[in-house]
Amino acid sequence: MRMLLERQAQRDDEHNRQMRMLLERQTERDQKLDAMLSNITSTLDNLTEQNMARRTQTMQLHNTGWLQGPPAFSIDDTSPSLRGKSRSKHSTGSFLQIKSTPSKAQVKAAAKKDAYYRQLFGDNEQLFKKRPLHSILGTLSEEVREKWMHYSNTNEDRRLLEQVVSQYRQRICELAASEGEINVGSEPYYQRNTGALFDAIRVVLEDNGVQPLLAWHDTHDSPLRNDRKPDGTLIELANASDSKDWRWVAAVVEIKDDKASENNKVARGQILEDFLDMARDQPRKNMLGLGITKHGKVTAYVSTCDSIDYAIVGKLPALDTNVSSEEYAMVRFIAVLLRYLDPRHSYVVSQTSGIFNDINLVELVPPPKQIVNMLSGSFREFRLKIADDKAFSGRRYYIHGMRTWLYHAQIYYATEAGKVERGDNVILKLQWHASDAREGDIHKKANSMSVPHIPQLVFAGDIEMEEHPGGWEVLVMHNAGASIKDHAIWSNFHNACVIVDAFAGFSHTLLAASAGDGSGFILHRDVSASNLLMHGKDHEPRVIDWGYGLVASAQNLNRTTGLPAIVGTAPYMSLRVLYGQFKRSVVDDLESLFLVLSYCLCKHYGKPDKDWYRRMWSGTLSTSNLLMERKDWLESLATYIAKMNLNSCPRELSELAVDMYMALFGSKEYSASDIINSEADPRCSYLTNAVWAEIFSKSLEIMELPHVKKLLRFAKDSERDSFAEVDMDED
Repeated sequence: MRMLLERQAQRDDEHNRQMRMLLERQTERDQKLDAMLSNITSTLDNLTEQNMARRTQTMQLHNTGWLQGPPAFSIDDTSPSLRGKSRSKHSTGSFLQIKSTPSKAQVKAAAKKDAYYRQLFGDNEQLFKKRPLHSILGTLSEEVREKWMHYSNTNEDRRLLEQVVSQYRQRICELAASEGEINVGSEPYYQRNTGALFDAIRVVLEDNGVQPLLAWHDTHDSPLRNDRKPDGTLIELANASDSKDWRWVAAVVEIKDDKASENNKVARGQILEDFLDMARDQPRKNMLGLGITKHGKVTAYVSTCDSIDYAIVGKLPALDTNVSSEEYAMVRFIAVLLRYLDPRHSYVVSQTSGIFNDINLVELVPPPKQIVNMLSGSFREFRLKIADDKAFSGRRYYIHGMRTWLYHAQIYYATEAGKVERGDNVILKLQWHASDAREGDIHKKANSMSVPHIPQLVFAGDIEMEEHPGGWEVLVMHNAGASIKDHAIWSNFHNACVIVDAFAGFSHTLLAASAGDGSGFILHRDVSASNLLMHGKDHEPRVIDWGYGLVASAQNLNRTTGLPAIVGTAPYMSLRVLYGQFKRSVVDDLESLFLVLSYCLCKHYGKPDKDWYRRMWSGTLSTSNLLMERKDWLESLATYIAKMNLNSCPRELSELAVDMYMALFGSKEYSASDIINSEADPRCSYLTNAVWAEIFSKSLEIMELPHVKKLLRFAKDSERDSFAEVDMDED
């Protein structure tokens, strides 16, 4: 009996132990569930508080004047495609030009999905202009326009067109027999028929002794080198084997099914993205795209510097009916393209071997057009050997307005004695400028004023083009190094004082340009992380890209050559510029410099909220939303520091950022509302050269910094007590 009782007691103990374990597990699960519910509730409460705070803030801004004054504009001028003369009306009945440099990273990082393409088209819908087809063809080539106008007027041309239609239908029957039938009206159906038509035209031309200039490539399932897949491309026949290089693409084709009309947003957005890819490394005057949509309707698109021109071409030929006039028009159009369109029709610079790597600038820019030539002695040729056939930088991700390509190059020139001499390593810059102002003029002016830290200009002039007289510009300048934002110097904490010294040099450049001389002064107006460089082992600071600089007289007289404009790179625009104030001063340039430093610190040392970082620096926000975000961030020194989360930042750099902040926004006399709402920036009354230079003086206690010393000496010698302002009337 005792043994039975002991066994029962053991069983009871085991049962109790198991029950305790089950209870503990259940308690643990309940605690986790409670924590999850608490987190969800807290998140919902925070979201509610944020929404309420945003509404309250918006009302406060309306009440305090933040959203009053100059007209607010909601256009998203920081999209990867918007540049140049985009306009929105304001209260005076005139127009406000917005010239904002888009962020390259946005284009690279954006997911290429339907929503993205719709947004890209929506951002640029105002650029689409319907034109007569002959006008669009004239943009590509006068010869192509003439051949189009007169093609099929002869019996031979009509016979060729009939042969093409016959060959086209035969080819489709062969494909249907080998690959099977495809649903009529589907995208694969039009994909197959488009390829068959191009193939039929090629065969007929070759059978009649005509060698096509272009070759069709079906790229629907074969991505190009950046992994994008337009439905088809036209490639120079001589380079057809290298069909994956966007630089050889002469035209793109995007195809949709019968659900998509000719103005389908996704199709048009895809063509715009194709245009961006085509011009990324190959400077072009224009780009050609074809859109095939509902019932095989074909639309031609040509991207110019000013607009996206389009026209209805015709339709893909049907398989079982008589050929209509629309279908013959399509056959005629493709036949003309393949036969007469020069594959390099759109290139800014003609080439003799590959993507251009050898340029004779004397032929490109005739001597009377030269602005600057600082080579010693006379010469017959001025050649540039391109170090890499890909541009290393520039504003290449543009649909509209100023496009820019920068290349590393080596100078070679032939003297009158017949010798070929090797010159300096230089930067070649090709660009289309959106106004009468030339960057070469402004850069030359800055060099003549002895403004420090600007690369010496070697050569500048207009490229001769009948269709864009004076619109394309070429510059050659001494090498300027690498962009400050990506420079390897950030990887070493011991370089902190060197970075401080570089920003002192950048400041010196902006202050000296604004001080000017007896002939006038210059405001840069487009200070950004891409335009501030460091060169050589000594990390010499360089400020480039003066294309949007403003040259004003020494008496600060207003410019009257055009409309007011807002120019710059949106993530680095000052508060006043974002707000729409036209009057600009060097304080705006210095505020942009402060924002460049803040961006670099966030990128290399900070741990900011990822969503906030993207909103602030990727260029995805409209100017009005960016203004709100910026105002929140710069509301106080505490919020400025907290948002960036710079716990790992070197002390010298964090102190410099704080000192810049206090100089720009730490005044007790003027609030942020006072700064942005005043017609003239009140900071100009107290933020003198000496005050700004003093910010950098602390670093001299640590080590000798040559550019800090030069800045302090300049501030001491400067005769101006405050920064000069100018009413901005832009071309």
